Amino acid sequence: MALLVQITDTHVVERGKLLYGKADTARHLAETVSEINQIHPRPTGVLITGDLVEHPGPTTYSHFRDLIAPLEMPVYLMPGNHDSPEIMLDYFSDTEMFPAQAPHYQYAIEAFEFRVLALNSHFDNSELPFFGERRLAWTEQALQESDRPTLIAIHHPPMQTGIEFIDMVGQEWYQPLGELLSRFPNVIKIICGHGHLDLSGRLGNIPVQMVGSIAHQLIAGRVVDIAPAFDNVRVPPMLHHWIGGDIISGYYPWPDGIDAERIDRSANMDWEDLKEHMRGAMK
Repeated sequence: MALLVQITDTHVVERGKLLYGKADTARHLAETVSEINQIHPRPTGVLITGDLVEHPGPTTYSHFRDLIAPLEMPVYLMPGNHDSPEIMLDYFSDTEMFPAQAPHYQYAIEAFEFRVLALNSHFDNSELPFFGERRLAWTEQALQESDRPTLIAIHHPPMQTGIEFIDMVGQEWYQPLGELLSRFPNVIKIICGHGHLDLSGRLGNIPVQMVGSIAHQLIAGRVVDIAPAFDNVRVPPMLHHWIGGDIISGYYPWPDGIDAERIDRSANMDWEDLKEHMRGAMK
């Protein structure tokens, strides 16, 4: 059973600091790590899709690494616009968390029943996305190597969102990627982060799922163009579950003490008996 957990936009800052003086991103990430470790059955791996830290450097990546150390399954990392792929490659070189190579900083994950291509949309010193010819060529070669069902992971959303501050960069950066992926029917989904909110859309015929942030959320207008608002909460982990030849995705919280709240226990019934009772109610 392939169970991939995705979290994104953790924005870890220096120890003892708050992001923007408001968000305790270290606490949010520590709570998320605890939640992931309680998921049953245990996930196959965890993918963190960029903006690992707010200010890239040994101080913040060390803090980030300490916070994710308790995770009890393999962890895979990707760069976002706040990261430095070069520093990541150097800092995590003694681990298997970022098995990328310069100059593209992309890699494939083969540990699941589906394949994952971890792509890089980082653009140096910019919030904007970038996906140039070398990254595109690497992606094409990787797709040609296997016809296995494939999940594409990238930091920036390669789709129109209806949110002006995300869409104002234009579609040009991801149009060549969309044209490439359209030639490979085994690409079944794209996942991303960056927007600090949950939204689904499409790139051509391929579903795209943007996942909310662990650091904080943005409440953004999609009908009117107004500045987004800051919401100092995290989202639960996102679970991508391989079932029936497809990837089924949804938030998957597993908070402390949740077993005591199970409906079989509150009904004082065996779960199989309770399910049979539900079936009877549907007849």
